[in-house]
Amino acid sequence: MTATREKLALGLQYHRAGRLAEAEGLYWEVLTEDPDDADARHLMGVLAHQIGRDDVAIGYIESALALRPDRPDFHSNLAEAYRALEQYDEAAAHYQQALLLEPDFADAHNNYGLLLQIQGQPEQAIGHYRRALDLVPDFPEAHNNLGNALKEQRRLDQAAAEYRAALALRPAFADAHANLADTLMEQGRLDQAVAHFRQALAFRPDFPVARFGLCMAQLPVLYRTEAEIEERRTAYRRHLLELHEAVTAEGANPAGFAAAVGSHQPFFLAYQGRNDRDLQAIYGELVVRAMAARTPPAPVRPPPAAGQRLRIGIVSGYFFNHSVWKMPVRGWLTQLDRERFELFCYHTRLIRDAETDLAEQTADSFVQGPLPLDRWRALILADAPDVLIYPEIGMDPVTVQLASQRLARVQCTSWGHPETCGLPTIDYYLSSALMEPPDADQHYTETLVRLPNLSVWYEPPAGPDLTVTRAEFGLRPGAVVYWCCQSLFKYLPQDDGVFPRIAAAVGDCQFVFLGYQGGDHVVSLFRERLEAAFAAAGARAADHCVFLPRLDAQRFVAVGGLCDVYLDSIGWSGINTTLEAALADLPVVTVPGALLRGRHSMAVLRMMGVTETIAETVDDYVALAVRLGTDAEWRTAVRGRMAAGRERVYRDPECVAALAAFLVGAVAR
Repeated sequence: MTATREKLALGLQYHRAGRLAEAEGLYWEVLTEDPDDADARHLMGVLAHQIGRDDVAIGYIESALALRPDRPDFHSNLAEAYRALEQYDEAAAHYQQALLLEPDFADAHNNYGLLLQIQGQPEQAIGHYRRALDLVPDFPEAHNNLGNALKEQRRLDQAAAEYRAALALRPAFADAHANLADTLMEQGRLDQAVAHFRQALAFRPDFPVARFGLCMAQLPVLYRTEAEIEERRTAYRRHLLELHEAVTAEGANPAGFAAAVGSHQPFFLAYQGRNDRDLQAIYGELVVRAMAARTPPAPVRPPPAAGQRLRIGIVSGYFFNHSVWKMPVRGWLTQLDRERFELFCYHTRLIRDAETDLAEQTADSFVQGPLPLDRWRALILADAPDVLIYPEIGMDPVTVQLASQRLARVQCTSWGHPETCGLPTIDYYLSSALMEPPDADQHYTETLVRLPNLSVWYEPPAGPDLTVTRAEFGLRPGAVVYWCCQSLFKYLPQDDGVFPRIAAAVGDCQFVFLGYQGGDHVVSLFRERLEAAFAAAGARAADHCVFLPRLDAQRFVAVGGLCDVYLDSIGWSGINTTLEAALADLPVVTVPGALLRGRHSMAVLRMMGVTETIAETVDDYVALAVRLGTDAEWRTAVRGRMAAGRERVYRDPECVAALAAFLVGAVAR
């Protein structure tokens, strides 16, 4: 072996051992002796990529390829540097070239899968991950990445199997533990999720994603008993305070937590039915502190000149056929006066449909992701909005990362997720005067804005264009069928007794529930609760409770039309589902809760002028449900009143005018 080759081999040995400075010195010596040594140029590029100097890496590896264009490893590593710089077309070209030169290059298949996943092509990514595993079965990174792609497609059981395969190969693989924990959380398997988050932290104590995950894993999808709600709430508060201390204490490293913001959010906290303002304020302070440590303060646009249009930005991951779009966003975008307002839309997710097309055609500017956070920040600051509106904060990870920064003079959220966000960077909460209780200001860290009526300009959806029958869904032809179509986590255990009470009085009746998209575990738990509630009343849940799989939009509305009565969930009321039930003139039984999220249906009914099915207590709720089930004449009369009143909730200009006045005033203030 020549002296040059010996230096290169020793440099590679140092490189693999993490002694990067020594490796770099030896590579330099080789290049000084032989500037055309392609291996040394390539390895200098790999080293530059590892320390985040991807522009330098590209220069070195491209010069190596000029000397040896037939090297698949050079192409693959150049693609990695391009991927890190978000130059995805160039990255794809070099992955493809690497695989053309060496079709059985497992690392290139795995890394190309990562790129395809970023570009929103999970099925193609899955193909490359599986090919990598065919070539190298003992490839834990490929198992982990395959799990991520399957999880993205909601194939949760398969995803969990891949994470477990990765862990069988590498038990200390912290990322796989965290990813498996996240999947188990979505399936409602909280105890197992907590165990894997703890394992991730045992192997990597400084792992912010796992810290956030362990905190949020105290909030189950569904509760077994009412007592468990308080137990879990207490545990969540304890973990939240520990996380807050880790971010805000003297000597802490808040910037280290910034990348984990949005990875796990307290979405299920709101489903406990309590006032969460104090807990959300703790959460909001810690995430804003983390994001502020990562990014410098942004310059804020000066007030607009007299007569200048206000620049309004809307940031959401739901510019498609989703309740967040249908409720507040579509009306804002289509109805605000364009002579007064210029609208900029930032769609943070890849999902696209006809409603996305409408948004893009209607907005003055429309940008769709996914994009890295810094790109979103730069785009928004370049557009210099006077007001940023986040229709929901708590569901989309990019939204909370951006909302945790001050990017506009005025920043607002709304009831796409009907819960205070707790972020000190958000000034106003846009809500409904009809929905909010008198003491609602105490529920928000934001300043509450009560817009008139439902607060939204709502376009009625078209009716279903398909015909279905009761028999298709296991519904008896003569039964009184109650439509109980909310997500299962809206049903709290203390309210399970209403169903056997109604059944006992009505007789031949059925309650139609929908399954849970995260898997069977949550459905099984809910079935067990109902079985216990019916058994306590001397009845069988199976005689009255029907569970359907998740339905597409058309079948959802069509099945609702087969039912006789819509039973609103207690504590967390429907809104989109209530308005869709109104399409079929279904009588709606509701009991208003103490918080916004428990008062949607009540507001819809008041807007319609149909108040006789609004209960004051749970006992009244049962009585109204029974009367509608047993008094066909009254049920028909209520259906007629629903039909006569539903137009009042559609296309409400008053709320749009009030929103416009608020925006002008807020910017002026």
